Amino acid sequence: GRVVVTSRSDYTEIASSMGVKYVPLKNPEQFLEEDLDVIVIAVSILSFEKTIIELVPYLSKYLKERKRTSDEKTEKIRGPLFVDVLSVKEHARELMLGLLPPECDILCTHPMFGPDSGKNGWKGLNFVYEKTRIDGVILNNIDSKSKESEEFTDQAGVRHSIHEDNESHVESMDRIERFLSIWEEEGCRMIPMSCKDHDSYAANSQFITHLMGRILGEQGLSKTPIDTTGFQSVLKLVDTTTADSFDLFYGLYKYNQNSMSIIKNLQSAMESVVEDLKKEEEARS
Repeated sequence: GRVVVTSRSDYTEIASSMGVKYVPLKNPEQFLEEDLDVIVIAVSILSFEKTIIELVPYLSKYLKERKRTSDEKTEKIRGPLFVDVLSVKEHARELMLGLLPPECDILCTHPMFGPDSGKNGWKGLNFVYEKTRIDGVILNNIDSKSKESEEFTDQAGVRHSIHEDNESHVESMDRIERFLSIWEEEGCRMIPMSCKDHDSYAANSQFITHLMGRILGEQGLSKTPIDTTGFQSVLKLVDTTTADSFDLFYGLYKYNQNSMSIIKNLQSAMESVVEDLKKEEEARS
């Protein structure tokens, strides 16, 4: 397939060496005129809303022009499939549903790995996704306790088959499946999951990992001549989490509504452990 990339920085040479086309971000009209089937928004959590807001006027103009020049009686205008890769999913879902034109399908995803963990391949690494809007139909959240069904329910409570007898729907679903197949063919463990469930699980895994790494990093821990393997793991955690930008850590906190409860539970757990130590000391006195 043909790949077109855009960014604030000039990646013309790097893109050329990879066999892809680079279009400056300052020229969104030229980017959209490439008539792309899928657009992946790969920006930071904190930049996501601004990126979508700035793109939408150009996207609306592009779709309006396509509609004007098409045969409206026989052709339904279909916008590109938008895919996000944020570490927080409800935030991305709400923004894309609220801002993107209804002609655009939406797929919320989170590849649960980065350049370090995926440098030797993606086999066995988790790829979480939610099919959010297909051919104008907003899907209810998937039950993450079961495998993805051959049917889905829209927000009006109407059941639909993923093989619905509607050419536009079939094309939209096929486009999503073709995009997901890229990751599946690379060996990813594909996990259909609602954005709500994702954020709940992520707060108890990804956010608390970053939180503990940052807290321990503030302790100024360093190697000693007598390190245990456990302490080496602690240092590795600190190095891994503090190597990520603070903007990522802040984004995980601000845009996952479960994060504050994790902080409060950690504070409570810390107090409980300290209290247990004090009680034991008193009992032994």
